[in-house]
Amino acid sequence: MAAPRRPREGEKARDPRAAELLPVIEPIVSAQGLLLEEVELVDGATATVRVVVDYATGTEQVDLDSVAAVSEAISAALDEAEALEDLTSYELEVSTPGATRPLTEPRHFARNIGRLLELEREGQPDMLARLQEVTDDGVVVAEQRPAPKKGMPVKYSEPVELPFDAISRARVQVEFSHTE
Repeated sequence: MAAPRRPREGEKARDPRAAELLPVIEPIVSAQGLLLEEVELVDGATATVRVVVDYATGTEQVDLDSVAAVSEAISAALDEAEALEDLTSYELEVSTPGATRPLTEPRHFARNIGRLLELEREGQPDMLARLQEVTDDGVVVAEQRPAPKKGMPVKYSEPVELPFDAISRARVQVEFSHTE
């Protein structure tokens, strides 16, 4: 079974029914100091409304108390919303994008400065690189070089700027320990 398509850049809903929820959900998320990344409505015996939130800027992660607060506020608003008359029973899932989500917008990159990225580039080998800066046109990264021997510190190449349009795919690599 094919996975539903991800919203395109600038879109927040995958389908028209989920888009109908945006006027109810987005002001609540904004009032909590968060940014609405995505809304998805999944049909089933009980419909599921999935809401993904994040901070618009900075590198701080959204804490569980913030997710719980926005979840309660959204739940109350959805229960009252006339737009959901056909949605008599639903489950609400509110989460953050997760560490390994694809980085598709400049602000996604900016929220991950200092992190290790896996970058796919058209016609070039994949690259593991430390994200150092985000510019108007792209990112500045230092490519990670393999350690010469196990246990030796990782080395990085000189920083280079990659334009956004040269990056076909980018994901954060989860690190269990990192020291500069």
